Amino acid sequence: MWETKQYLLLTSLTMNQRTIVRSCTTKDGTLIAMNDGSVTWKPVDGRPTRTMLDDLPTVLLAIRGPMGPVDSVAIGTAEGDVLVLTIPRLETVAKFQLKSGGIRAICLRREGELRFLVGTQHGAVWRLDDGDKERCRHVFSIETPVSSLHLEGDLLHVRSGWIHHIRTLDGTSHDVENTAAGYNPRPYKRLGQAYFQPYPA
Repeated sequence: MWETKQYLLLTSLTMNQRTIVRSCTTKDGTLIAMNDGSVTWKPVDGRPTRTMLDDLPTVLLAIRGPMGPVDSVAIGTAEGDVLVLTIPRLETVAKFQLKSGGIRAICLRREGELRFLVGTQHGAVWRLDDGDKERCRHVFSIETPVSSLHLEGDLLHVRSGWIHHIRTLDGTSHDVENTAAGYNPRPYKRLGQAYFQPYPA
């Protein structure tokens, strides 16, 4: 009996200790991803919708529909998958399996289409296209984990910590900038005896 009570208490504590690992807020509601793989859509009006993923969510990208409001979300996982779920039902409409390390960044290539650029923890950048015969295509790799991706025209900005890579998608141009080079840290001044004032009499 005592062991049963301990088990129930431990289970209850474990359920209550879930933490939010990613969240995305829009004018229509908030999408919350938990460390147990659960994903919940909480609309401004209406009832929440919840689903469970097979792995830990690492990245969320809200996607606008043709009418303007957000109607789907791309979710990267620690296992290296990218899933596209509808909002508000959270039904899976596309799944890409890279198996190239945890997903660290996702950006949309073109609005209205399930075409993405994805960066992984191993520094790989992939092109995903749900309408292409080769749905997952490796584009290039950098030596360190990808922190973020941003597409401007034909140029892809890849950040990895302080390092900023600028590449064309065909690989013909590559520029690297260390953004920490121009950063001057403030000098640290040790507290010396000169800072101590005599105790008033």
